Amino acid sequence: MSLKALTPDEQSIIQHLAAGVLARDLPAALELPKRTTQDLTLGLHKQLPAARNHASLVAICYTTALVAPPPLLDPSDVFLPAEERELLVLIAMGMNGRDIAKHLGRAASTVGEQITSLLGDLQVKTWAQAVHIGWQFQIVTAAVIRTWLEHAEDVDAATAILPAASAGPLLYVRTREGEVPDTPRALCAVGGPFSAEARGLSYWDQTADDRDENGVLWARVSEVLSRSGRPVGRPLQGVHPARQRDTMRLQRCRVGYCTARLGPTRGGSGGAYLYLVTAKEQCPGGVYRTVEPPVCIEHALLCADSEPRLRDGYTALLVTSSAVSGVLGRRYAPVDDGVTVAASRDGMVFRPYTDRSGLRWVLASQLVRDLTSYEVVDLRLLIREAFNPSAEEATTCS
Repeated sequence: MSLKALTPDEQSIIQHLAAGVLARDLPAALELPKRTTQDLTLGLHKQLPAARNHASLVAICYTTALVAPPPLLDPSDVFLPAEERELLVLIAMGMNGRDIAKHLGRAASTVGEQITSLLGDLQVKTWAQAVHIGWQFQIVTAAVIRTWLEHAEDVDAATAILPAASAGPLLYVRTREGEVPDTPRALCAVGGPFSAEARGLSYWDQTADDRDENGVLWARVSEVLSRSGRPVGRPLQGVHPARQRDTMRLQRCRVGYCTARLGPTRGGSGGAYLYLVTAKEQCPGGVYRTVEPPVCIEHALLCADSEPRLRDGYTALLVTSSAVSGVLGRRYAPVDDGVTVAASRDGMVFRPYTDRSGLRWVLASQLVRDLTSYEVVDLRLLIREAFNPSAEEATTCS
């Protein structure tokens, strides 16, 4: 493909589109007359006829280096469901909503909702800005766009080379940048929910949502969510208490909060859940006690190969019976005036739900589940069986 270099004004148009500037706002952003801006934009599309919209214009200019591509970022720092990643690549190839719906065999309304969710998850305003962010996180790549261009704009040929790990390794339960824990000064010692006379840990401004169904007080941490309700922002070390609790309680996949239960052909009529555990989590009697939610079959290998806690070895379990047994949290005690509280020095401790007296002074951070009935399996063999079209077993991830 022989292309002439872009003028500074043309490059500036691409850069502004990538930054999320709307077409109607380009003249003001460029400080150029409206007609001049329109002529420049039209000239770009004539020079790059494969660019059917502003999103594909950005993708092609980055691929051909007509505009300096942005610096690449760690792909693990962004979580997008597989279907949204697929949409983003199709958008980069110039497809509109109707084209995408036809290509994927989905209802136009469904695609519209998914695109809205995509923009919200990326926290962007326009499709072109979404492509820019997708390029940085290596969802939209030069290899994919180049293949699309070289094969007469063949979408199937381009999407065939998408990376297998497109679902992303970022855990749903991880804390994100901008999510802030409540101050310890919000805690106090007052009468608790366990009995009329009992005293225990509380918040000064406690609400019903601060305690679980067993009356245990949980740590407060704010959430940074997209419009579709998914966590966004750079991941930090640590687990978000509310998301971990919800994911473990419902036994959802800890990567994408998708369905983690394998079909009924695994583990009897009720199906089974796939857990990746370490030797440190095994208790006497063979029970595994864990704060790590299960994982779906599609994200299992990704977790096994990328999670630091599994680097020294792990065991894959198909769990058919388990029970929430307690919480992991920090113990507090009243000091001085009997109302002010201070954290104990023994760090995070496990407290079973049967210890109602001890739980009165615990601020819970993670829900604990005991895995009592399970089958040890070869993870890679399980995955091969699951994705073999001729296999009898069927697994789902929705």
